[in-house]
Amino acid sequence: MGKRFSFIVLLLCSVLFCFGQNKKEYEQYINTANELKFKDWPKAELNIQKARKSVPENNLGDFYIEAAKIYSDANYFDIALDYSARAYHIFLDKDEEKTAKIDGIFAYTYSQLNDTPRAIAYYKKLLNFYQKQKKQTETIKALNNLGNAYLVLSRMDSSRYYFEKSLMSFENYDNPVLKAFVFSNFGKFNFQEGNTAKAESYLLEARDILKNNAIDDKKSNYQVNYNLANFYTEIKNPEKALLYAKNLGNYVIPNTVSFDNTNYLKTLYKAYQLNKNYQRSTETFKKYDSIRDLLNIEEKAVNVERLKVKHDYELQKRLDKIEQDRKNMLYVVMVIILLLVSAICILLLFNFRNKAEKLRLEKKLIENREKELEIDNQMKEKMLVYKSMEQSKIEEIFKSLLDQVNVLKSKLKDSEIDEVSRIINEIKLNTKQDSWGDFEYHFLNIHESFYENLDRKHPGLTNYDKRLAAMLKLKLSTKEISHLLNVTPKTIENSRTRLRKKMNLTNTKEDLAQYLNEL
Repeated sequence: MGKRFSFIVLLLCSVLFCFGQNKKEYEQYINTANELKFKDWPKAELNIQKARKSVPENNLGDFYIEAAKIYSDANYFDIALDYSARAYHIFLDKDEEKTAKIDGIFAYTYSQLNDTPRAIAYYKKLLNFYQKQKKQTETIKALNNLGNAYLVLSRMDSSRYYFEKSLMSFENYDNPVLKAFVFSNFGKFNFQEGNTAKAESYLLEARDILKNNAIDDKKSNYQVNYNLANFYTEIKNPEKALLYAKNLGNYVIPNTVSFDNTNYLKTLYKAYQLNKNYQRSTETFKKYDSIRDLLNIEEKAVNVERLKVKHDYELQKRLDKIEQDRKNMLYVVMVIILLLVSAICILLLFNFRNKAEKLRLEKKLIENREKELEIDNQMKEKMLVYKSMEQSKIEEIFKSLLDQVNVLKSKLKDSEIDEVSRIINEIKLNTKQDSWGDFEYHFLNIHESFYENLDRKHPGLTNYDKRLAAMLKLKLSTKEISHLLNVTPKTIENSRTRLRKKMNLTNTKEDLAQYLNEL
């Protein structure tokens, strides 16, 4: 008996030891991934994968939360949302604290993806939770984030309400880092309202709070200097704009592919341009543009839209299941009370309900698949228009820079003209000339047979007519088309009339865009 008891104790100890080892190993991998996420992303991701393999089953939800945070920090928002959704389904209605952590990741991720209404919904959930828990620091952060979110939507009254509530909190609570954040954002709010003097006062007060308290927190210093740099850029103060833009560089990791780095470079190149240092402005813009391309936001946005649909569908499916379980329980009670009901009728009833539920779910699944395909196509079209308009803006920027440098060239001595000519040539070399080629390449990836059908039905169209037809198929407005083709809206209206005539639609009531959409 004693030997058997000793064996059982030894077995239990072995199991606990193995479990402890697995947990410790998984935590080490996650900690390593956190340390490497801004330094060596491939290694960081490898550690996340190792953590996934070694995590005990009962810690899986915690792993999803930690992994989602790392992916979100590294700007892999589609993967972050996927892991957050998995954690959500584990902790929903079971652990409010961990559900709040997931809500925080959702809120941050959607705000970075400019899906502000969704971000606001999650920030409000966080605010309610932290107010109930009486966590003052987190409550102020939620108020500040809601103020910023409503400011993005230009809903000034709502923005003011949340900012003023967060400011009132500091009457009986001292947190210099958080106070600097709120003061800086409230300064940004006042500037957007048109109160420049008050805006500058709050922005400088935020700077002084950090300075007087010798706070070296990178996130708060970054935010305060970023708001100051943009403020002085907007009010055309070159020296201060450049000072605070350069200060931003002290609080970002150089050459990282991140929103903080792109915002820093964008702010810096605008400050150089304001100071008429066009060479530095051009060099900084090139760095900014290359990092922005590496972020690949358009492609990630498509993945994010798919995940939103999937997450909403799974959440609704879970709610449907809860509702169905509740109904089933009610039916059980009714069966117990109504013993005289025929067993055959009960079986027929359940069979009918199951078939109806199956048909409903199948129909819903088909609808969601169709919706996903429609969203995918819409996002591709949006990406196409977005890239074309972005290329047009970039070409305008380079053209403006060239004009300014040419003006400067005429004022220089002969000995300095060669250097300016070199800069002009470098700008020309870096200016992409065939933006239409890119537009048509991406357009044909979405609507591959459009031009063939157009040529078959209307063989006499010019290249200009075909481009106009392609943009009308994408449902672009007259203003958007005139911007892309660099002509007046009136010219576009005339071109539409000529195109209708060439397609023999002049004396018909058929809509041109609808006609092209069916080709």
